[in-house]
Amino acid sequence: MSIKIFQTRQTDRTLNLIFFTFLGILINISGSNLIPQEYQKVEAQKGIQVRTKQWLKVEKTTGNVTNRNLYNYARRPARVGDILQVVSDEISTGANSSAVLSIDTGVGSIYMAENTTIKILSFGIASDNGRVTNLLVPRGKARLQVRKFTNSGSQLNIQTPAGISGVRGTNYIVEAQPNNNMVITTLKGSVATTAQNQTEMVNGGFQNLTIEGEPPSPAIPIRDDTSLRYSINKQISDNKRSILLVGYTSVFNTVKVNGLDQYLDRSGKFSLQLPASSSLNVNVKVETPQGKVQIYEIPIL
Repeated sequence: MSIKIFQTRQTDRTLNLIFFTFLGILINISGSNLIPQEYQKVEAQKGIQVRTKQWLKVEKTTGNVTNRNLYNYARRPARVGDILQVVSDEISTGANSSAVLSIDTGVGSIYMAENTTIKILSFGIASDNGRVTNLLVPRGKARLQVRKFTNSGSQLNIQTPAGISGVRGTNYIVEAQPNNNMVITTLKGSVATTAQNQTEMVNGGFQNLTIEGEPPSPAIPIRDDTSLRYSINKQISDNKRSILLVGYTSVFNTVKVNGLDQYLDRSGKFSLQLPASSSLNVNVKVETPQGKVQIYEIPIL
């Protein structure tokens, strides 16, 4: 019985080899591709891994930093020396954590803040052999320090839920806010921000905001301002008392109340309903894109 099973498997392997050899001959002759798309995608991804000389390399980690890739999708602690080079490879930082990545050929570095994810969308080669790198930042904040490219076709593009930023040599900060809006703060050089088929340039010393679903706003001078205005309103509904905290800060800032991210509207306003208490302090953390932080301890009476 075992000999018969072995012979059957050998016959199956031979028939499969003949079939795929014949299929390859047909493809070469006809110029058409008869392989199902799902197999084409897998082979394309394998081809990218073999051919690419483009990558991101982990240079430093602090705190809780994890990564995962196409072939091992479970997260594991990131280590110095890890390479991200296949589409869908990603790295993430947790609370009070950070990471530094280098870009292939020494073109620049990426400094990841806490609670940030970076994912590879694609790598490519331009007609003049310039390298094209497309990354996704679905959440969090990263500072990029990139030298000027030697090839005119070289590109480094960062996509967020709200839009895309493209650079050719600059020092800037890209942030995907909790509400999916994108903030670009250019420290040196120039950055192109694109959304809804419209582009705005953000030069050194300026920043702009792209609200999800809208074109980028015009650039304005950098506001490194952590000031906060707030009001406290007592409410009664269905014989239940509560307190409404309403705050205002720069729309470019991020805000956390008792450690929880707050959504800012286009005017920089946020609101939070709290349970009534005779004595309650609320911790409000305001942070600018450049990393300036101010903590407010607000008494709720």
